[in-house]
Amino acid sequence: MISPTESTATLDVDTLPEFGISTEPMAAGHARVLLFGLGGHRHCAGLGSVREIIPVQAATSLPGAAGHVRGLINLRGSIVTVIDATMCKYGVAAGGPGASILLVERGSRVAGVVVDEVHDIGLLDKDIPIDALLDLGAMVQMALA
Repeated sequence: MISPTESTATLDVDTLPEFGISTEPMAAGHARVLLFGLGGHRHCAGLGSVREIIPVQAATSLPGAAGHVRGLINLRGSIVTVIDATMCKYGVAAGGPGASILLVERGSRVAGVVVDEVHDIGLLDKDIPIDALLDLGAMVQMALA
């Protein structure tokens, strides 16, 4: 359920219309969000900073990196830092057959954010406070710091 006082939006697909989330074509007063799973919970994040979704791939670990940093991947000749969103949020590693990496832009840099599964793109009623969304940009900023 989405609560204006929560910093993230945990979603139940059956209650999406109740909280202003729709998969219908974009209408005025709505923002596009990406719906995904972390640790058995459904979350959403603004779609604007998500550049691409790719399959999970092996990452080269970084000695001394925080536990949520999976490591580095080579993506078409560019080195990308990959972090685990489930580890950041719930303290357990993301994984499973549906896991994906969201390539998220933060300024001129890009980082990968591993999620357990990507569900859909939907519309979020703009009356829901922005702080109800999971801030992928903040996760990326933390990884690139």
